[in-house]
Amino acid sequence: MSDLNEILSLLNKGQGTAPSRSIQSNRGAASSSSSSNSTASSPSSSILEGLNLSSINPDLIQQVRQEYLTKKTNEESLRNATSLTPEVLIAIANMAKTTELISVMKKCKQRQDKKEQELYSHRESIKRRYKKQKENLMAKELIGVKIGADEIKSIDRELDRELHAMDLQVLKEMDKEVKHLQQEFVQLNVPLFKVSNDPNDIKLQQKVLHILQDI
Repeated sequence: MSDLNEILSLLNKGQGTAPSRSIQSNRGAASSSSSSNSTASSPSSSILEGLNLSSINPDLIQQVRQEYLTKKTNEESLRNATSLTPEVLIAIANMAKTTELISVMKKCKQRQDKKEQELYSHRESIKRRYKKQKENLMAKELIGVKIGADEIKSIDRELDRELHAMDLQVLKEMDKEVKHLQQEFVQLNVPLFKVSNDPNDIKLQQKVLHILQDI
């Protein structure tokens, strides 16, 4: 098993990833020995010294290498996925079990619900304020103060204008919440997720969210 780990570590190094702890230890030992002899050895020679390939079946080396390359290919395929393929569904199901994906999704949902409630409360306060203005005008009219028809219409126009501005603000805030969720999912490498305003991308992402809610 240690031989297999060393093979995988060597393959990782070939892909530009960090070497394993066992190889680092071998490198450290080789460096110490080299220092005592006042001769410098390269990192690659240290790795080769620590890896005994002569006792390993070449077929086994090829098998491990092929499995490693297959894994890398699958990861690349998931990153570039553009539809809900069986592979994507399997990957999402596995992530739901092995990562914080569900927890992150719930936190994003709670954050969005809180923002929606704040915006709704603000919108209702606007309506109450203009309703109060109309009630004050009607009260004046009851005690004999003449109220022009334009005054009521003016209040209605101002109400419509302010509600329209508020609705635009709601849309902007909801867009921010969508972007926040996308960023959180991108950090987890969830398939089909990227920061995007494209309706097709968002539609696919919503399908993923619906699937996660049922898990």
